[in-house]
Amino acid sequence: MEPTTTNKKSLSPAELLRAMGAGDPAALADAWQVSRHLWPMLRALGYESGYLGGRGANSDALAGRAPHLRQGAAPGYLAFVALIPGPDGHDRIRLHHQGADLPRLPEHRGQLGVVLQDVPFRQSPSTPQQAQALANYGNKALTEGIALTPRGGISISLVHPNVLDNPDPTGRRNLARQADLVGALRMPPRPTPNGSAVAFDIVLLRRRPTGARNTGHPFTDISSIELGKGFATINEYFAAHPEHVLGPVQPERDGSARLVPVADRTRLGQRLQEAFTRIGGAATQRGLTAPGFVRPPTPDTPQAPGTLRSVDHGERPDAGSSLHL
Repeated sequence: MEPTTTNKKSLSPAELLRAMGAGDPAALADAWQVSRHLWPMLRALGYESGYLGGRGANSDALAGRAPHLRQGAAPGYLAFVALIPGPDGHDRIRLHHQGADLPRLPEHRGQLGVVLQDVPFRQSPSTPQQAQALANYGNKALTEGIALTPRGGISISLVHPNVLDNPDPTGRRNLARQADLVGALRMPPRPTPNGSAVAFDIVLLRRRPTGARNTGHPFTDISSIELGKGFATINEYFAAHPEHVLGPVQPERDGSARLVPVADRTRLGQRLQEAFTRIGGAATQRGLTAPGFVRPPTPDTPQAPGTLRSVDHGERPDAGSSLHL
């Protein structure tokens, strides 16, 4: 029998205001570091032109917009639509601040080749009911991110670990009906004076083209793994790819069977770079690339003369280099 949802109550505005990265310089720095290693992989998969959208506290940094360009911006959740940045990053994003909840971009549904989401969640230990609410909220945000992309578009989201580790697989199974998991990374928590920081996951989902089969990584179930004299549970993707949990792990302090990383950030940038390189290589082999992307030639599969490497992002919004929503 499948587990049932214990609580579907939404998080309050006050809880969301204490969310990931709302005014936290360390969270902004994390998003910037992720972007430095994320974008080379995205370009290698063919996501080089077209439009991207961002939602959340630090989605501008995920787009390659340097933190120092945000001088004077008030803490909060933002939204934007802009051209996919070049190799030098983005400096032309105009931010649109919303209220306490994650902004929505319904007018751009199905139009954004890349969607970046910094999904808010509590930065303190959660009761089982709160953990379930966080998983429900995160699954809803991932679903909305996928809906903003065209077929073959990609959504990259920073979410609470309970989204992937929730014992109830319903939300993940609903996601798997429309998207393929390109890969995921579990980041170690940021050290804080009170020790209450929470790890977060980077989840990459590609909206499945019409009629295509699922070629993504399995991620709907959880696995039990041996840890010392006991057992702990973690998403099946991380059980199969422990190298994508970026740091040592230990059981959750609340006595549950969940497995969480220790706040060890030694060589984090190098580990991020290596992990994204692995994810990109596996995505190319599985065909999880941008629409119309032609796999680069290799010695075993030479490219025919005159063949162009192209990306088809479908219909684009009629705008300049940046849209102020």
